[in-house]
Amino acid sequence: MTPVGQHWFNEVITRGELVDLVKQHAADTAAAETPTIVLTSAVAWDGITARPQHFARGLAERGWNVLFVDGPITWLSPIKNRDLRDRAWPNPPVRTLTVNPASAGQGAADATGSLRVLSPFATLPFGNMERAINRFNQRLLALQISHAAPGPYILLSMLPGSADLLAFLHPVASVYDCVDLHAQFPGFVRPHVVDLMEWDMVSQSRAVFATAGNLDKRMRQWHANVTLLPNAAQTEHFATTASAPVHPLIRELPSPRITMFGGIGSWIDQTFLCDLADARPHLQIVLVGPIETDVSRLRQKPNIHLLGRQPYGQLPQFLAGSDATLVAFNPADKVAQSVNPVKVYEYLAANREVIATPIPELQKLSDSLWITHTARDAAEAIDRILAGERRMPDATERQAFVDANSWHARVSVIDATLRHILPVSVLAPREELSL
Repeated sequence: MTPVGQHWFNEVITRGELVDLVKQHAADTAAAETPTIVLTSAVAWDGITARPQHFARGLAERGWNVLFVDGPITWLSPIKNRDLRDRAWPNPPVRTLTVNPASAGQGAADATGSLRVLSPFATLPFGNMERAINRFNQRLLALQISHAAPGPYILLSMLPGSADLLAFLHPVASVYDCVDLHAQFPGFVRPHVVDLMEWDMVSQSRAVFATAGNLDKRMRQWHANVTLLPNAAQTEHFATTASAPVHPLIRELPSPRITMFGGIGSWIDQTFLCDLADARPHLQIVLVGPIETDVSRLRQKPNIHLLGRQPYGQLPQFLAGSDATLVAFNPADKVAQSVNPVKVYEYLAANREVIATPIPELQKLSDSLWITHTARDAAEAIDRILAGERRMPDATERQAFVDANSWHARVSVIDATLRHILPVSVLAPREELSL
């Protein structure tokens, strides 16, 4: 008798016990082979909540195992921003988040997946200037990913630099989500290096998404399977604006108030904001978001209030105390020309009027927004809004727009694409064993 047979004989394993053992082994094997979506983000999980976080959580709710990789920082980052010191050597580097199953009608899955967040160690600087440095950084990142979550992997990247991750991670499939014109960002960037990395990432991807028309056109020069997938809103969250209390930080500010969410960077038209503040001195302009550039001009205006980054869960409270909302991108800025602002969908989901500068993506929504070319135009639009005028007065039409531009709808597209492009062996359900 073989050793295995002798073991079964000695332990007197029954048929039922044998079936249980085989099923358990099959379950363990299946779990080990369930793919992990590695989402490489430009932002940290705890940063501004936007597209990357919504994609990660939405896919986990649909049954996928997801590893969200915080946006990279270098050893120079804590020198420029002391708030990043803890991220240089994170402890712990991996954390597991709670995932709630998707509700019926929102892509409900048979089983809830998992969601982990990896905060990588600080990397060498100048990865967007020298390809060899980026390859070194991506090799270290692949090692951290392998310790954070089991393979096989599906790479869902929002960063051109992930092109050099492929050789070390060996994903079964890669998808690129083009969210910005990365080569045009300020800082330690050589545009031709970033452009080449992006081309490499696109050429090795099974599918490509783009948030804006200009990005979609650019991606179609390089890939045959490109889907235009704009940003969206967590509609149920911003619908709470109607019942939310006014946030304490603005409660004492006199009305009227106009609010803008998002980072204050080089792409924001500060001249527009200052001219608007001068045109309507009684108007309180509330800016909620991290400050990433010199804002000394804005600080000189007594009716412009820079509140910094605020918790995502509290954003409806700022909208509850706002008479209108604002998008003030500089139309001449190259990055702004390819931006599809998340905040627009959030404002509309909160049932707020939106005043916007004429960047390409927002001009497409001119039926829903107040497109203003000058601060004088914006001031006149505010007057009309305060008088009760609405850009989209039909409540049914507005709600249809909001429903069509939810993160649930966007994640459903990503989910369907992944299931379409992945090998059958990766997705095939494990059949029940019968003995």
